[in-house]
Amino acid sequence: MSAININGASFVLLVKELEKTIKFYTDLNFKYEVIGSKIKHHHISRDKLTLILIEAKPGDEVNPISSRYEEQYFDAFCYTDSVDVLFEEMKEKNVTIIRKPNYSSYWSEFTIKDINGYQIAFGGGIVNKELISG
Repeated sequence: MSAININGASFVLLVKELEKTIKFYTDLNFKYEVIGSKIKHHHISRDKLTLILIEAKPGDEVNPISSRYEEQYFDAFCYTDSVDVLFEEMKEKNVTIIRKPNYSSYWSEFTIKDINGYQIAFGGGIVNKELISG
């Protein structure tokens, strides 16, 4: 029997203003495309991460889980082998940083907040091993 691999994931995000959200993510080097004919899906992708954006109807509340439970510091968790490089990229683009990176030899991560209040965490390895303290 061969091993089964799941090679990616998509997260569905309910957003307030679709066009502003698309711009936010495309400014962060995500690619945008519309998938489907009868039902349109707005995909924002970067490498193996895909966010599917659904625009909230008037009066609908966008309420990320991280805004409801303080101990839940992310709505989506993404893995990377370049936490330090990605953090610098996000910082240069003036993205709201909720949790700054903790660099270590075994695990590093940081969390951003998008314009809809979703907190997206990025965790994994780092490129610059000199950032590891002690």
